[in-house]
Parts: sequence; C-alpha cells; structure tokens
Amino acid sequence: ADTLHEGAFGDYVLVVARLEPLKRVDLAVEAMAFVPPPIRLVVVGDGSQREALTRRAAALGLAPERIDFRGAMWGDAVVSLYAGALAVLYAPFDEDYGYVTLEAFLAGKPVITATDSGGPLEFVVDGTNGLIRPPDATSLATAVNELAADRERATRLGRAGRLAAQAITWDGVIDRLLA
Repeated sequence: ADTLHEGAFGDYVLVVARLEPLKRVDLAVEAMAFVPPPIRLVVVGDGSQREALTRRAAALGLAPERIDFRGAMWGDAVVSLYAGALAVLYAPFDEDYGYVTLEAFLAGKPVITATDSGGPLEFVVDGTNGLIRPPDATSLATAVNELAADRERATRLGRAGRLAAQAITWDGVIDRLLA
C-alpha cells in the first residue's frame, strides 16, 4: 500500500484478480466488445479460467491487441500498472472485502464495480469515487466509455477514492470498533 501512487490516466482499464469464476473477469472481457479503441484491458492474475478467458478474448477479436493477459505479477510492476490506468474494473460476485478497491483508490484511480459485488460496495460510492453498475458486459462497458470520454471526471473520482482510502487507518478501525 505504501508504494501505490498516482499517475497519468492512460488508455487502459486494469483488472487485478485471480482468474476464477467468482471474480467474473469474463464480464470485463465481454465488456471490451462494447468499448472502442484506443481503450484496452490489461488483466493481471492467473487461475483456472485463464485459458477460457484467453480463448474468449480471441473469439471476440480482441486479443492480444485490446486485451492483454499479463499473468501473475507483484511489486513495482503492478504498482506501475495501477498508476497508469484509466480506471480499475473490479466486479466480483459477493466479494468479502475487495482489497483491490483500496489499492486502486490509493493509486488515485476510480473503481468500476457491480451492484452485487459485496465488499467493494463498502468503499465505492457511485458517482463520487467510482461507478456501480449492473453485473453485465454492456453496463460495465458503458461505465468504461463514460470515463474514457471524460478524463476530468475520472480524475475527480480517482482523487476522491484516494482521500477515502487514506482515511482508512488502524486507529480509525479501532475507534469504530470501540464506538
């Protein structure tokens, strides 16, 4: 968390997740069929669904030019990807916590999530620090397109997310637990 930092709002949306069914990376892959170039999708993670996701991206005519599967990554490489993203798309089903949300916010990036994503909804406030949409490809694509078309809005949402994440401290957690 201490190494995450803000950066330029690039031409890609970032997904950081295990490639497993509950993480619903397939929604992000499918959404890219409705997102025009130059916006791309960069996927960081590995798992049992990698081959199926890669095949689907190829079938949609999106890989490797528009969807880039990077595999498992850690450290500075991931920090750099967070810093350069337009936004982070994180739409798992009923996630317990969703640390990816806080990582995105600490990098000053807005988060696009789904109405049934669970933990991320504890942090993402629609229109304030991210966008919350129904869990379908067209709705998520519309959110990506909104941010791509309005970089100032993406910047505002990202800054609000960063402020929210910076306010989460152990002292704050203890105070809330004791209240």
